[in-house]
Amino acid sequence: MDIGILLLQATFLTVLSVLMYIIIGMIPGTDETATIAPITLALLAAGFDPLLVLAWFMGTIVAFKAADAVPTALAAIPGGVMAVPQVPDALVARKYGYSEIILRKGITASVIGTVVAIVIALPLSFYLTPLGDLLKTQMGPLNWPGWVYIIVAGIIVLAVMSKAKILALLAIFPFAMLVQGIRAVYGKPVFISIFLAITIGPILYELLTLISPHNHHLKRNSYARIKLVKTGKITLNPLHHLDKLEVTLSSIFAGISSILSAFMSPVGLTILFGDLIKEAEKDELKGSLRAYAVRDAIKNATYIGGTLIPLIAIGVPTGPMSAGPAAPFFAKLDAFNGLSPRDVLLQRYSTPTIMLVIAYVTLLAALLTYVILIKYSKPLTRFVFKKIPAEALYSTFLAIVLVLSYMEAGIAGIFGSILVGLISATFARNGVSIGVLFMVLVAAPYLVALL
Repeated sequence: MDIGILLLQATFLTVLSVLMYIIIGMIPGTDETATIAPITLALLAAGFDPLLVLAWFMGTIVAFKAADAVPTALAAIPGGVMAVPQVPDALVARKYGYSEIILRKGITASVIGTVVAIVIALPLSFYLTPLGDLLKTQMGPLNWPGWVYIIVAGIIVLAVMSKAKILALLAIFPFAMLVQGIRAVYGKPVFISIFLAITIGPILYELLTLISPHNHHLKRNSYARIKLVKTGKITLNPLHHLDKLEVTLSSIFAGISSILSAFMSPVGLTILFGDLIKEAEKDELKGSLRAYAVRDAIKNATYIGGTLIPLIAIGVPTGPMSAGPAAPFFAKLDAFNGLSPRDVLLQRYSTPTIMLVIAYVTLLAALLTYVILIKYSKPLTRFVFKKIPAEALYSTFLAIVLVLSYMEAGIAGIFGSILVGLISATFARNGVSIGVLFMVLVAAPYLVALL
């Protein structure tokens, strides 16, 4: 394909994804995987060019990760899971009347995190390609491929970092047995329907809770009242929003996180590095402002690095990001004659072409997101809170998941997805990191073989 036409198509998809996911990211409580992965998989299953879908995907990451912190700053309500660690910082800013300032800092820092991650993770992912070949060879006393050891180590680390550590550790083998048991019922090693069931589990649980006759006490008696802070005229000059130390810290920790996220939890890195910065500053307000900004930079960097390094260098999902939102790129699909989109991507396009398209669309998405959110964040937030019912959006994603599950395993696939979804949601609601479940799904055959 001519590079000019390719860039033109990538531009259209990037603009579309940015506009969509700025809105979705502002909806309180939206889950990254449940809102990104199903559409990504639907596009790939329909046979769309993997590079163009990746361009669309990169736009969603940049827009979603910047937008989900906007309601956090303005209303102390997290737009998504990754924004939850920023709520305490937002509350401190509100106490001192700095909500609009912390909003600008977060949006600007997210752009810095995006740029740093592209500069570091994109070339590094191609440089580390020999590592991927090494990790696919059998090694160690269990004669596993090298990447399985990394997955299992990641599962244990994520389990220990979960709120319910003991439960998370105890859930590893039972969940692996559930996955392999369902595959035995299907008669084939399915991945897509089980993966989608995990992504949609918490949403499925919430929707079923709403229609249960035993939860009549959840009926709404009045509308919630949310007060948004006043915001004056905002300049687009990023130098007016962050000081030199905040730029430096955001750049350093974004760079580190973009590499570590190939194997570690994005949420864990966001909490860890943000808290380190916050505790190092004695002044409460300064500490919260800096921590909020750096967390926003880390969020974007972890999602970009956690996608590109496993996708290009390793070839298997080795971390929560690649095993979660980016997992469709590793699935073997009929649309690509049983190959994964990742394999087709690397076979169809040269390294310079892939690097050019990814860098272009990511930076374009960062620019568009920055301009839109800096100028229109408050009216957009008001529009989302007033006009978009979260339940309708969740039902749409649930419907997509059920259709894809049926395509893969028929009626049994639908019921299997419901079973896995409800069990996943039960674990997640009781303190088990959902990243543990994604990574158990990848390693399930090897874990069950140990039994």
